[in-house]
Amino acid sequence: MQKNKRPLRKSIFIGCSVFIVLLCFILSILTYRTYTASLYSAYQERMKDIIAYVESHIDNDDLAECVATGVESDRYYELRDFMDGIMEDFDIHYLYILMPVTDENGQPVMMNILSADTAIGRETEPDGLELNTLMPDDYEQKDILLYKKAMAVGHDITYFKNVSIWGYDYTGLKNLYDKDGNCYGALCVDVNVYEMEREIRVHTITNVILIIVLGLLFISLFLIWMNRNITIPISKLEKSVVSFAERSHNQKDPGQLNYEDPHIHTHNEVEALSDAIAQMSTDMRDYVRSILDAEETVKDMASKVSHMDMVAYQDSLTHVKNKAWYDKIKERVDSDIASGKAVFAILMSDLNNLKKVNDTYGHEHGNEYITGACHEICVVFQHSPVFRIGGDEFVVLLENSDFEHREELLAELKAKFSETYNDMSKEPWERYSAAMGMAVYRPGEDISMDDVFKRADSLMYKDKLESKMGR
Repeated sequence: MQKNKRPLRKSIFIGCSVFIVLLCFILSILTYRTYTASLYSAYQERMKDIIAYVESHIDNDDLAECVATGVESDRYYELRDFMDGIMEDFDIHYLYILMPVTDENGQPVMMNILSADTAIGRETEPDGLELNTLMPDDYEQKDILLYKKAMAVGHDITYFKNVSIWGYDYTGLKNLYDKDGNCYGALCVDVNVYEMEREIRVHTITNVILIIVLGLLFISLFLIWMNRNITIPISKLEKSVVSFAERSHNQKDPGQLNYEDPHIHTHNEVEALSDAIAQMSTDMRDYVRSILDAEETVKDMASKVSHMDMVAYQDSLTHVKNKAWYDKIKERVDSDIASGKAVFAILMSDLNNLKKVNDTYGHEHGNEYITGACHEICVVFQHSPVFRIGGDEFVVLLENSDFEHREELLAELKAKFSETYNDMSKEPWERYSAAMGMAVYRPGEDISMDDVFKRADSLMYKDKLESKMGR
């Protein structure tokens, strides 16, 4: 480019324009985040005080006994009246105690323990939510999972947004424990956040509009000054740039990012600037194209990686985890054994009569036999990972609550298989049967998960022989 011979004010124009754009962008983000954080922090402190105040009036042992027996005590009614008073005195949406449970069909459902209401609400629109009332239609599965995730935190208060049939609320949740340290419910406070977030939006939009108006006013005044003080070649260049900017605003098609060259031949910095802008528009168009191409490539790669993960670790027939995932879990369990933290058991299950079903009724029914038996295992051990490590072999890793109730769960599974096997009204491929063996990890004796697996496999083999002899 030709060396500048005469000083121009273009650098001032570019600097001011960039400054205004960045100012609008940064101040808008800061305004929104600062105001949002401040408002939510204030509500969290308020909900924390309400939860602490209500919790101080709860007799956990008495309330836990009410939940266990389903009978309201005098203290229960006193607590309900007290919580009703809180509803009257504080600007909150809901105040309640609930507990996610499982219904008779094994489906997650929310159980009401105590729901506060205003005096007018109890007189005119009673909700009918008594102690231990199940609410299958009031909470969707996603809502129940949201509460379970919040309760998994432990003794701390958890805050989360909750969109349900009850409204759009910001919820504060704290677990309640009996004298034995068992969680029997969760105390929750809901604040309606629709108005709060509307206030945030209005406040942010008002500030953004004010910033934009001030920025446009500054630019307009500056352009008036520049039009009065800069030569005709600069005016031509300015028109071309503005035209390009208008066409480029919110433009999604890179092919429309075309710059109309004003063909300035002043042999000074104006011509150099015009050439630079023309080149910049071309580079911008190419850059946008490259970004769009890169985004499509990344999306395609992410989709392929996700699919590969699913294929790599999920059994294609039963959709439980496969042998590859079992090997990864084994690494984690062996690490727990090495660090002395391991507490687990392994259930080995081998389906009976699969070859007979395949040979007699075909592999399609054989697959139904496998998936049906797998389903029964998953239903009983719904809190434990199930792995299909062979054609008719399944492994269950029992930890936590399933480990504590392993004998009852094993008996339940055996009873279920016995029931289906002896039900002559079912099709042969619906009469499931399996040999099972369960082994518990022995600290100091077992040095790896394989040691426990071998004992479980041996017990399963023994069970299979005994079942054949019994027939």
